[in-house]
Amino acid sequence: MKMCYYNNCLNLIIKVVILMARCIIITAYHTGNIKDSYVPMPGDFIICADAGYLLARQEGITPDAVLGDFDSMERSQVTCPDIIHVPVEKDDTDTLLCLKYGMELGYREFLMIGGIGGRLDHTMANIQTLLYAHNRGIDIEMADAGNTARILFPGTYHLKEKEGYQLSLFALTQTCTGIYYTGLKYPLNNATLTNDFPLGVSNSFVSSEAEITFATGTALLILSKD
Repeated sequence: MKMCYYNNCLNLIIKVVILMARCIIITAYHTGNIKDSYVPMPGDFIICADAGYLLARQEGITPDAVLGDFDSMERSQVTCPDIIHVPVEKDDTDTLLCLKYGMELGYREFLMIGGIGGRLDHTMANIQTLLYAHNRGIDIEMADAGNTARILFPGTYHLKEKEGYQLSLFALTQTCTGIYYTGLKYPLNNATLTNDFPLGVSNSFVSSEAEITFATGTALLILSKD
């Protein structure tokens, strides 16, 4: 009975640790250095999507798992305790499979490194991956050395100024309504964004913190620097 109690306590502790930790997904395309895209934290669980493994090893990053169809590198190049080989012909991208794997392990906070730029279809697939995660209650952001992107649902968001960065907000649904901006060069007051006109592109911080509020729709928030 005591052993069962201790095992249950241990399992609970493990679950709590996972819920408090992040899962980092290193994609196969990245502009700049990976270490310029995020600050490592104790307990980060790192998954490399296919050739993301090569990018990680170039910077001395040791992943906990590598997942992919290995169409862009040989599996024999990988030295990792957890290698998941998936078919080339599949519905999910390697990056989406990494996300699903991390979710199966219990992680609720994710950071996708890279995946912006290069092939446009891959970038779009990664944005859809952000939306897939967000629709399932996952906290996720995509970042490279000069960009961050995340999905927003209706609500109020306080954003710290990042020096040299422009803020853009795009409607993913047909409309996003009831939009208010404060702390930005071009304020909005009960405005509407549509998914066929880029009104929300390239705004500038005029305060150390900006506030964005909107009432309906789903939006894509991007911070970018030249």
